[in-house]
Amino acid sequence: MTRILSRSAGLLCLALLLSSCATTAQKDNWTARLTSPVSLKANQYLDKARQSEGEDKLLWQLQAARAYAQAGDWARTNDVLQALKGQLTSPAAQHAYTLLAAESALAHENYDKAAALLKTPMTGRFEIQRLRLAAQLAELAGNTEDELNALAKLAALTDDQTLKARTSDRIWALLAQADTDNLGPDWAPWVTLQQLAREKRGPALETAIGNWRELYPQSLPAQYLPQSLEKLTKVVDYTPTKVALLLPLTGDYSAQGRAIRDGFVSAWVASGQSAQLVVLDSAKGAVAAWQQAQAQGADMLVGPLLRPQIEALQQANSVKVPWLALNRVYRPGFGDDYFFALAPEDEAAQAAEEAVDRHARHPMLLGLDTNTNNRQAQAFIQRWRQYGHDEPVDMRLFANQQQLEAGIRSQLQIDDSKARIRQVEAVLGRKVVAEARSRRDVDFMYLMGDREEVGLMKAFIDVTISPFADPIASFTSSRGHPDLDSPAGLRDFNGLSFSEMPYFVSKHGQAAMMRNLMTKLRPQWPAALERLFAMGYDAADLLPHMATLRVASTEPLQGLSGNIGVDANGVIYRRLKWVSIKGDKTQVKDHVIPPLPEQDGQGQTF
Repeated sequence: MTRILSRSAGLLCLALLLSSCATTAQKDNWTARLTSPVSLKANQYLDKARQSEGEDKLLWQLQAARAYAQAGDWARTNDVLQALKGQLTSPAAQHAYTLLAAESALAHENYDKAAALLKTPMTGRFEIQRLRLAAQLAELAGNTEDELNALAKLAALTDDQTLKARTSDRIWALLAQADTDNLGPDWAPWVTLQQLAREKRGPALETAIGNWRELYPQSLPAQYLPQSLEKLTKVVDYTPTKVALLLPLTGDYSAQGRAIRDGFVSAWVASGQSAQLVVLDSAKGAVAAWQQAQAQGADMLVGPLLRPQIEALQQANSVKVPWLALNRVYRPGFGDDYFFALAPEDEAAQAAEEAVDRHARHPMLLGLDTNTNNRQAQAFIQRWRQYGHDEPVDMRLFANQQQLEAGIRSQLQIDDSKARIRQVEAVLGRKVVAEARSRRDVDFMYLMGDREEVGLMKAFIDVTISPFADPIASFTSSRGHPDLDSPAGLRDFNGLSFSEMPYFVSKHGQAAMMRNLMTKLRPQWPAALERLFAMGYDAADLLPHMATLRVASTEPLQGLSGNIGVDANGVIYRRLKWVSIKGDKTQVKDHVIPPLPEQDGQGQTF
């Protein structure tokens, strides 16, 4: 009898163990589902929910909510979350629910709610997702130190090698923006590495990193050295002995050439360059001027300014030394060629970054149908797409100024609103008291044109937007802003933000000092020549740093014309200040570049 009881007890224990394993497997299966990207559409998950019962039914509904979120349908996401509130019992489901609610709060810019939801640590893969969202929250809130700390914890916790490497790259890029004194002793490996990267290049940096690794062998950057830092170990800065500056100093473009020359020479003298500088007039031909410079021993070329002359030198294939052309005439396959221009496309790309940073969904581009405006529009759209935005960009380029008002009214759909009011009046047979309302989906407007054109568009928009609607954020480039020294002119552009080089809007530092000096020395100069002066100044400062700046994530050069970087093709770009007009005053802020979306080893974006 005892034996029979023992056997029955053994079978019961085995059954309980198998049941426990099955339950564990089922729970583990749901944990994997809830921490992996959704693969079906929301309605397919809802079909599964209708065929299920109990906790599974609720979990499939939660998956549907995650699918809605992945599609950007936050209204339906919140509907499902509200229906599920308080019903989920398993820790995995509760974690997934909290994470989704936090993601929704971030999408709605409710950062306080998101912070409260993300405050408590979670378990396993849910903790990795919590740290991802915590880093995103810190980024949106502009708290670099919190973002760095969240990323460091994320890298320490995950086993995903791709995620570790990408996180190391992200931390390295962010470190340049952080106050390292606030990071604490655990960040010593990073801070020491940052100092080495600032002091050394090429083989010397590679040797220094080897010695540093012996001190911090277990640190994240020692195991996953940031890619841009790896590239810096291969970089050798240019050290010319004689630099040739080719500019039009006579003829039709002499004023522009001399403004650039004055800026270049000013920076050259201030920096104490050891190389010799030869300034030559390119008005009668850049090829002949370069031949003259070569005969004098020039081993670096800056200029010329005009596109045809740059193209002539490219076709002659006679420039075999590092070359900084002062216009954007890119040719592939020449690693020592650089192209510097005050390109309006850069400002449009910066505007797209601002739209991303403001979480805009429906930007609108307006302007006259000109070559410059077309280039700006394409630059905006291209940059917008790089951030993974598939939302349409409304673009309208008008044939002439007479079409501006009608076109703006049409784009903002005021006439459609009036038509709907008239239809209601016809049905009711009486007058309806109603205000025509503008579109509410447009949340970012970029006005392309000069001061007069932007002024007209701004005036039309101000009288077109419904008084019941929030004003649409309006932006323009340095071509379109009013006279900054005229309070009355500023009031006409109230609410507009524009990009502008530090030379014109900085109150302190090198840019402000040079502007004050040039106002005294060249009081009659128009703004266009002052811009070229700033460009020439920055061109001289660029020369020792061009090779390094070409490496991704390198800290930009703080110039008079903007924060300057170099892309992989040698094309030099600028990030300008943002200036907002409030009444008859202006407010200046730095431009923030949102990080491009990246993916870990499972294809999840972070």
